[in-house]
Amino acid sequence: MQDLTVRSESVQRIYGYYLEQQLVVNRRYQRKLVWSVEEKASFIDSIRKNYPVPLILLAESKGIEGDVLEIIDGMQRLNSITSFIENEFSVDGYYFDLETMAETKLMKDEGVLIQKEPLLGRKECAGITSYVLPMSTYKGASEAEIDEVFRRINANGKHLSKQEIRQAGALSLFAELVRVISSEIRGDVSLNSRLVLNNMREISITSRELNYGINVDEVFWVKSAIIRREQVRESKDEEIIAEIIAAMLFDEIPASSSKILDEYYSLKAINKRAIELEEKIKLRTVDGIKKDFFVVFDVIKGLLNVAGTNFNSLISKDRTFDKVPRYFQIVFLAFYKLIVKENKKIISQFELLKVLDGITANVRLSRGGGNWSAVERDKGINAIVGMIDKCFVENTEDPAIVKWSTELETILKQSNIEQTCFDFKLGFCDIKSGAFNEETYKKCIKTLTAMANRGKNAIGYVIAGVADKKEDADKLQIKSEDYSFIKREGYYITGLNHDIDCMGMSGDKYFQRLIQLLEQEPISDEYKAYIGGNVRLLEYGGKLVLLMKIKGLNEPAIYDNAYYQRMGANLDKIEPRQMKELFERFY
Repeated sequence: MQDLTVRSESVQRIYGYYLEQQLVVNRRYQRKLVWSVEEKASFIDSIRKNYPVPLILLAESKGIEGDVLEIIDGMQRLNSITSFIENEFSVDGYYFDLETMAETKLMKDEGVLIQKEPLLGRKECAGITSYVLPMSTYKGASEAEIDEVFRRINANGKHLSKQEIRQAGALSLFAELVRVISSEIRGDVSLNSRLVLNNMREISITSRELNYGINVDEVFWVKSAIIRREQVRESKDEEIIAEIIAAMLFDEIPASSSKILDEYYSLKAINKRAIELEEKIKLRTVDGIKKDFFVVFDVIKGLLNVAGTNFNSLISKDRTFDKVPRYFQIVFLAFYKLIVKENKKIISQFELLKVLDGITANVRLSRGGGNWSAVERDKGINAIVGMIDKCFVENTEDPAIVKWSTELETILKQSNIEQTCFDFKLGFCDIKSGAFNEETYKKCIKTLTAMANRGKNAIGYVIAGVADKKEDADKLQIKSEDYSFIKREGYYITGLNHDIDCMGMSGDKYFQRLIQLLEQEPISDEYKAYIGGNVRLLEYGGKLVLLMKIKGLNEPAIYDNAYYQRMGANLDKIEPRQMKELFERFY
């Protein structure tokens, strides 16, 4: 039975919860961290002047490390408090004095926090830390009840956009697809749906004024001049993706409107459109649809890189934003028809770019907002297909190798905030001798089982062909210029080209060799099947990278009659006294 407890907590105590990593964000329904510096400073100024502020709503729940407080309402405000205390921004030009609290003084002395100047007066800082925040804590509530509370709080539209309300707490496969694809394109990705507030700063959508997170001007949609900055905050990008996915799945191109989007999410009631979408997603699988989406998306992104321009400038000469989202949809869906449905590939990027240059002059859309008829969408797609089809031929390339650059970039971003869930290897062949090292491979599988033992549904990756230290990547590059690396997200993509050359086989044969070795590993059939079903070779900038994924299933993962867990970069054998705790994570 749920219980609502109303209590007040000082800013200092809230900061204590933050340091203890007890404040958790559930990314299924929480919006992005998008407050500007001005909005954050305004909220802190209210506290500074002892003005009343809105109630913060939390829910007590269980986390992997114990009891946590899940933020239902107030994430932006809590982030403003913690980031001001840690000197990430000033109020009226003055920074919080780190010597005001014992916790921040210690972190200053240890070099964890750096004091910025000029300082806000000690008395004012003490007033801020002693300010009592109104809080309510929801105890014993189910996940569905928390979702409904969140939706009702924001249903008036004052806090969230229409699209954010659609996505808030939505549990459908369609909503999950939109949520995952959108975050991967923006870059605000996390491996798990629940993330401690401490890590949210790294994936927040920020402006140039903040030196962390993701600069909104570098987000694909803004950089490509498809939508404006403020529209990213309003989740306009998610509306575009939702409409593209629906068009990919329905047999006939649907019309576009706010009402139809509501129906996709069953916002009012269960309806025919939502049911049909769910059935089609089950049939093609979430991963399959996601793969098809990114195959097309990466082709478009690659074309823009070659052109050295943004999507808006490529297709149009008048630089208007009104119709660009619609043009992006019909161009995307035209590419989807040729690349995915008809299994074709581009002959020449330059010839294709010539056709797309100023294409709005030949393919005209009636308007940029409101309802968009199915007839006009369909005509637009077919018109573009007719113009660009000559730039494509049948694709006869090896289907075992996936050209999906966005996925690798996403994984590298995730690893920066959830490091224990990722492990990186140069490859499996010794750099000096070139001999294949089976022990290195075995350790990778053991590492995956240790990652799975974090608990049911825990995700882990081993990535081969990527170095996390430059000196390791340099070892390959010194051997041959053919083994040069690409730097992305603080990592060095070397590829497995050295392995493949040493073993004298094609990428496909190399991949099959690794699968054969997996069959010999001393792990359960269930985990063996999961790893085997989710391992793949990915091509990035001409370099092959191996992705091995695991997920905690219904019971812990055993390796050679023992259980392991990952502590930092080390693999520790789980002792008999720890077994009860291990199995509790799964049951």
